[in-house]
This record gives sequence, C-alpha cells and structure tokens, in this order.
Amino acid sequence: MVLTNDLDGPPVLPLWVNGHALLTLTSGFVETRDAISGKALRRVPLCGAEEVAGAVAAATDAAPLWAAQSPAARQAFLDAWAAELARYAAHFAALIVQETGKEEAAAEAEVAAAVADLQRAAFGNAGKPGQPLAIVWDATQPLQAATALLAPALLAGHTLILKPAPQTSGVAYALVELSARAELPAGVVNLVQGGEETGKILQAQLQG
Repeated sequence: MVLTNDLDGPPVLPLWVNGHALLTLTSGFVETRDAISGKALRRVPLCGAEEVAGAVAAATDAAPLWAAQSPAARQAFLDAWAAELARYAAHFAALIVQETGKEEAAAEAEVAAAVADLQRAAFGNAGKPGQPLAIVWDATQPLQAATALLAPALLAGHTLILKPAPQTSGVAYALVELSARAELPAGVVNLVQGGEETGKILQAQLQG
C-alpha cells in the first residue's frame, strides 16, 4: 500500500453517496495491492472535508424517512441485502482473499457470517433513531466487521456513513453497491474512502 498522485495508475475506487457511485479527485490516493501477488489493484481516494460533508448531508437528509419506517420494514430491507450478498458469495470471498490474503475457507466463512448478521440483526443502542452514525473498521474482517456493526444500527433507525480500512476498500464498496440492488433508500448507507485522517474528519463533522 503506497501513497500516490499518479493519475495513470490503477482504477480509482468510487465513494457511495446518496445511493450512487461517486468518483472524486482528491489531493492523494492510497494504491492497494493484491495481498498474494503484489499486483496493483486500485487507488483509494483520501477523502477530505468536502467529500465527507457530502456523505454526512446525504445521511442526514435520509434520516427522517428511514427512522419513520417500522422495524419490520427495515428488517425487510436487510433481508433483501442479505439475499443479494448470498447470491454473490463467491465474488465476495474472492475479494476478501485478494485484499487480505486469507485462506479461501476463511473468506467463505466470513461471507456466511455477514449474511447471518443482516438476516438476524438485533437492535443497537447507539443514540436516538434518525441520528446519522459513522462506522469505521479495520482490515481484519473487511466484510463481517462491517455487517456486525451496520445491521443493528440500521434496524434501530440510524442512517450511516461507512469508512473502511483503505487496503480492504474494495470489499466495502462492493457491499454498499449491493444495497442499491436491495433497494435501500438513497442516503441510508453512504461510504467515504480514506485513511485515519478521513475517519477523524468524519467523527468531527458528526459531532459538530
């Protein structure tokens, strides 16, 4: 993983804001590589305050309507998301292997656990429903660490801004892209890319 400003390098990974992919040009990128072969995979933009503000605004705008949904309706969206994830389980397992170097069996088990997280969400206890929340996680379990946090938060009525570890951002982007196939309302789940500084900006904007 190296910092780069090379515009002719690997493809840039988009953000996901208000239900759509969003390409952005930032002052820097992190170049991620295949954990096994070392081949350059993609460039992850290091989002700053402007990009984060757009995701926070989308989550804030979507919050009232999402909070007004019944828990059963919100779980139905999670069930649809789980079904899509199960449908593309092999793709996600391959992404996990590529980005982390895990054994295939471990990657497949992580995908199965993530599907179960979405299907059996339990209410979280993270503030008043309708409040946008940030979810930041590391590369150890790039898929299941996300679903374990986001499923209960969504069921409880929160909208989300996700910030994955840069080296496993491909897994995270693929997950949020599936949210559109599950017809989650636009703005309920958003994703920004970046490193530690992006996470700090996100937390500061939500607290401000």
